[in-house]
Amino acid sequence: MSRARVRREGSLGQRIEQAAQRRDLAAAQADLEREQRALRRTSQRLLGAPPVDGRGALGRAAGRVFWRLRLPPLVTTSAQLCSVYPFVADPGLGVDGPLIGQEVYSRTGFVFSMRELYRAGVLSAPNMVVTGEIGSAKSSLLKTIAFRGIPFGTRFYIVDVKGEYDALAQASGIRPVRVGPGAGVVMNPLAGIRRQPGQGEAQWLQIQRARRLLLLEGLLEIQLGGPLGEAERSLIEYALDAVTRGDDGTSVDRLATPTLSLVLRAMGDPQAWAHRLAGVHYDVDQFTADSRRVRLALERLITGALGGIFDAPVASTLTVDFDQPGAILDLRAVRTSDQMMAMAMTCAQSWLEAELTRPDAPPRVCLYDEFALITRHLGLVRRMREQLKLARALGTENILAFHRFSDLAASGSADSEQVRIARGLIEDTGVRVSYRQAAGSLDAAREFLGTTDVETNLLLHLRRGVGLWKVGMRSYVVKHQLSTLEQDMVDTDSRMRVDPDRPGRELTDAEYEARESDAVGQVP
Repeated sequence: MSRARVRREGSLGQRIEQAAQRRDLAAAQADLEREQRALRRTSQRLLGAPPVDGRGALGRAAGRVFWRLRLPPLVTTSAQLCSVYPFVADPGLGVDGPLIGQEVYSRTGFVFSMRELYRAGVLSAPNMVVTGEIGSAKSSLLKTIAFRGIPFGTRFYIVDVKGEYDALAQASGIRPVRVGPGAGVVMNPLAGIRRQPGQGEAQWLQIQRARRLLLLEGLLEIQLGGPLGEAERSLIEYALDAVTRGDDGTSVDRLATPTLSLVLRAMGDPQAWAHRLAGVHYDVDQFTADSRRVRLALERLITGALGGIFDAPVASTLTVDFDQPGAILDLRAVRTSDQMMAMAMTCAQSWLEAELTRPDAPPRVCLYDEFALITRHLGLVRRMREQLKLARALGTENILAFHRFSDLAASGSADSEQVRIARGLIEDTGVRVSYRQAAGSLDAAREFLGTTDVETNLLLHLRRGVGLWKVGMRSYVVKHQLSTLEQDMVDTDSRMRVDPDRPGRELTDAEYEARESDAVGQVP
């Protein structure tokens, strides 16, 4: 029997044998991987798509080029890149609110809310100005801002002097308050504003008094067609203090609410204010003669064309239902002259503001359409300045709307107080929206808006419904978008589109454009 060779475990011979086996296994695995890679390359070459390199695809009629295409690197601004790369698109204003439309250059949705912008610290005051020539869709923006704010809990309050907000009232489910001779609606423009939480008594009384004095002075300056004299201003002050008993130490709870008739009666009673003249050594008879003009003007205001409208008793029955989405004061019946309309707008808005100062009143946006009419009168524009300053205290958002910036410049000489105040009001607005402007208004727009050369030139070429928005230090070009309901609500030229061949039938958009094209073609 042959002798078997027994190896001790862990011996040198056993380790040499195991190392040899591992080398053979590694070599076999490497061979297998090479064969598999070769098989994949062959399958890809025979069964896959033809390869493509820098010169194009391989194969016949592949359109390969001899020279490789070399392009220079793209160098541009981030404002342009946002239209190429979605991941660097402009995020917009970054606040919640109603959708206005689409930003033209970035193609993103434009969401806007003055209240949220103020809360975010983007705006220092919730005031806004909207301007644009006739037919540029300025009024459409005002109506949709009011209408779209309803689901967000923001009520709207508008003084309508043109009769263009009936459709908005119907869509919102409210009934306009129509003001005019014989309408049975009487209101008090001198009604006091309510005291806000945390507001001191002295501050509240001073705001009340200043607000009423500015209103009276502004109305009487319009009525007289010029500035008041010192004696006339003093008489207004004396009579108002006599009615409210604000100068005799009467308790705040017992202060009377003045009306225009009560102020006129106090003007004719020297015993009520003669003690005020003693300190300035002014003869009562001479003072009465010097201030006779303002008494007559106030008497005409009470008994004239606006008589019986803005002279309510202390306890007026006219109130605003705060449960409704908003309120519209319709003044179309008193639009007989710019002077009368300016006084009516101011009286109505003053009364409305007094009703809006309830501490528990919801957020609200006040629209001042035809604002250029107010700027023509120094007293009224002074009062408007105070109203915008109180926006934060009253919790209101104010929107000033007019056609052209040249209208503000035409309200007085270049260095007049009216133009300076108007310019200051524009500067106090954190949001400025301008639709298409005529070539003659571009210089005034640049002056009031502070636009660049590119932005100023853009105002000349904006299409209908596209506006330049300047929010703080940022600029946007926004295309205003309307829903089907809103298109009917903002249509103000429906009577211009009546079919002349079939009265009572309105032309469609296509028919209207076709008739316009035919008319243009017939012009020699």
